[in-house]
Amino acid sequence: MQVQGRALQERREDRIDILVRATMRAPQSAGVVRLCNISPIGALIEGSDLPAVGSNVELQRGALSVSGKVVWLGDDQAGVSFEDRITVQHWLPNAEPQRAVDRAFQRIMQEMRGQDNVQAMSAPLHGSQITADDMERSAGALEELADALACEPELFARYATQLQSLDVAAQMLRKLALRED
Repeated sequence: MQVQGRALQERREDRIDILVRATMRAPQSAGVVRLCNISPIGALIEGSDLPAVGSNVELQRGALSVSGKVVWLGDDQAGVSFEDRITVQHWLPNAEPQRAVDRAFQRIMQEMRGQDNVQAMSAPLHGSQITADDMERSAGALEELADALACEPELFARYATQLQSLDVAAQMLRKLALRED
């Protein structure tokens, strides 16, 4: 992974470590990737079937999008140099799009508390309680489903926004699970 080491030495701006999902489109491929770190001029992405060095790509997270070029490729990771500078804070998990998810989560929790002070939720099809572990497993299953569907180029092209909604649903389940612990 010599190329990656050289890329690290040549960075012109500090990067912030983040682990968030984004969609990536390239001429020959598309799919869900993880943004591992990001700066105003580039990012480290992680995923399978990443495009070759020199490929033009577009990264999208919610309403945000940036075009760039793959500048190095390693084991399921790639470095992307952006065409235009971005505002890193907009891409972070606690940015406005994420805050909207947090507000929706808070509303749901308030509504649930207002219904006879129910602390534990019941599964709709049977009387057992839903545990934090159940929510974690469900969140993982949603992420696996999103990843599997994103590997199908036709499905990804048609349902990119809905695939991101699956990611948001998984995040909400994980937040609910944390509250149950």
